[in-house]
Amino acid sequence: MKKILLALLFCNYALTAHAMKVDTQLLNEMLTTINSEYLYEVDNAQLITDGLQILQNFDPQFTVSKGPDRIYVYYNGKITAVLPFPQKTDDINSWSENISDTLIAAGKISPNLALHDYELPDLMLQKITQSLDKYSHYYSQFDYAEENESPIFHRNFSERLLDNILYIRIRIFNKQTAKQVERALKENPQVSGAILDLRGNSGGMLDEALKTADFFTENEIITQTAGRAGKNKHYYTSSEECIFTKPLVILVDGNTASAAEVLAAGLQEQSRAKIVGTRTFGKGTIQNIFQISNGGKLVLTGEQFFTPSGRIIHEQGVMPDICTEYDMHDECAPQPRTDNEEDISSALDLLQK
Repeated sequence: MKKILLALLFCNYALTAHAMKVDTQLLNEMLTTINSEYLYEVDNAQLITDGLQILQNFDPQFTVSKGPDRIYVYYNGKITAVLPFPQKTDDINSWSENISDTLIAAGKISPNLALHDYELPDLMLQKITQSLDKYSHYYSQFDYAEENESPIFHRNFSERLLDNILYIRIRIFNKQTAKQVERALKENPQVSGAILDLRGNSGGMLDEALKTADFFTENEIITQTAGRAGKNKHYYTSSEECIFTKPLVILVDGNTASAAEVLAAGLQEQSRAKIVGTRTFGKGTIQNIFQISNGGKLVLTGEQFFTPSGRIIHEQGVMPDICTEYDMHDECAPQPRTDNEEDISSALDLLQK
């Protein structure tokens, strides 16, 4: 009986005696990257408040709130730690040290938290990036399983003749898209026009979308990108080798996104194509990948697309010239119409006119 009691006491001592450790350097690295590379200005106090919510993952007695000049950590309704704001809110070193002190203080009253200190940086970074936007993510070195994932097969490209109109459907832009579009155009020189169906196209490779624009325009701006506050602006211009000058209609819907929206908006604004369908999804940002010293990867939204005239695509979408479905408010909302044959009929009517 004494041996059992001694063993229990030893186990309890081992739990409470665990020295809480927090990787301050890693916290500093991730906050520095977000502050310098994210598309929008960040509120470090709010980011850290969001990140500290992971305390509840280990002990539901924890709650966190942000005051005007400090962050409060409560345990069972009582203040257990206070994280003061640095004098300069962009002082990343001070933020990292204060986070470390706060987590150590929380670990002293929660043995479960102290035993899982090795998970805290990864979980905090996941929580913080989730609060930025839905396209920014953090993946730890243990999150990758591409080899074990079952690939999804579907036909990404198809073509057919509709009377004297060439119909091309692109489900996603991959390495073969531009070559397939070029082949289809060159093999059908007799057509009087073309329909480019981008409904349900979630994007894919921007380079392939821009190469596709080359076939319909000559030396025109297709899109422009810029980072925070309009910095690092870059223009993407089509080549001087246009191979198809006949009328063009592009079909879009509420699931047309990213590179597909860039292509549609560029050709529309350059008066090269008419757009038929519904307002597009509105995914007009670019994500950059950063390798973190702990083996993880940080995916951050760093730039956004603009139309040739400078109009924002993100969360606005591309508005069609002819809307094929209105919502209850009589607006051309982003409705899914991927397999709606009426849109193809509308495009044919427009080309015949």
